[in-house]
Amino acid sequence: MTIPRMIGLLIGLTMIGLAVVSARVERARHDRRLQELQIEQARVNERVSQQEMELARLKSPEMIRQRAAELGLLEEPQKDARKKPGTAQGTAGRR
Repeated sequence: MTIPRMIGLLIGLTMIGLAVVSARVERARHDRRLQELQIEQARVNERVSQQEMELARLKSPEMIRQRAAELGLLEEPQKDARKKPGTAQGTAGRR
């Protein structure tokens, strides 16, 4: 083998080696970014789960009654609100 061929082969192998190293560095960088994104996704999923639980709690009938009472939207319950049908008060509300 001649010296120019050896130099050419050496340069070719060096370039291939550099390409492999560069590809591995890029892959490591992408793997690290992927891991960061997976961690962030887990955090976001946890937050969404917490928000869904809070929403379900706020939509519960008990919580709605409580908020309505706090805002003064509920009427005070009357003791004799339910009269027997046929009485003056019992039929006044029916139409």
